[in-house]
Order: sequence, then C-alpha cells, then structure tokens
Amino acid sequence: MQTILKISEAAAIALHAADYMAGRPGLCSAQDIARDLGVSYNHLSKVLQHLTKAGFVRPVRGPKGGFTLSPSGRKATVRDIMTAIDGPVQTHACLMGAKVCRHKDCLFGNFLAETNRRFEKVLGERISEFSKRK
Repeated sequence: MQTILKISEAAAIALHAADYMAGRPGLCSAQDIARDLGVSYNHLSKVLQHLTKAGFVRPVRGPKGGFTLSPSGRKATVRDIMTAIDGPVQTHACLMGAKVCRHKDCLFGNFLAETNRRFEKVLGERISEFSKRK
C-alpha cells in the first residue's frame, strides 16, 4: 500500500533548517539550528552537506562561521529542497499502488485528489516566504 505523503526525516529537517536560516539574518551555527529544531546534530550536519552540495546553503568556516541560505536557496521552492534530499517528489492518486485508480467509486478518490492539489501548491512555495508567515 502507498502512503498519502512520503516525506523523509532528512527532508523534514532540511525544510525546517532552510526555514530557520531564511528567518534569521547572518550566519546560523549548526549547533544552534539542531538545538532550536530539536534534531540530532549529526543528522542535521549530513542534511546541511546535501543542501550545500545542491547550492542552497553557503557554509562559512572558522570560529565565527556557520551556515546561511545562498541566493538560490532563498529562491528555492519546497519541491527544490525536498528533491535535493530525497530525489523527485511524487504524489500518489491511489493507495493501492496503481498509477491511476481503477475503482470508480473509491472512498479516498476525492480526498487524495484534493490532498495532492494542496500538496502541489505547498511544493511550489518559496522557502523565503515561509519565514515571513510568523
């Protein structure tokens, strides 16, 4: 059986870390991000490496170093961040695993279609806009 949404822990950490950095001026230390998000420092470090490799995060070395979103990170969408961590994002129209549901009167049909529409809208939003919602 399929799940409605599949977001890995790493992708969730990436999204929260990007939102965290977008809402703060200057550099953010990995220790502060991990503490404030309540996540493992080691897991966060691996996620930040992926985001750096993808060009969304800029690391600064040294005793006063840290991380900040790069210009492309500020323009990145939720889909961009998730794709950098987990690969292409896929929605599912059928919990039974079919590409197209074969059951005309599926009790989840309308629910899944609406959920996918809402999720697609979120995927298209920019990370820099999320930090402004507070």
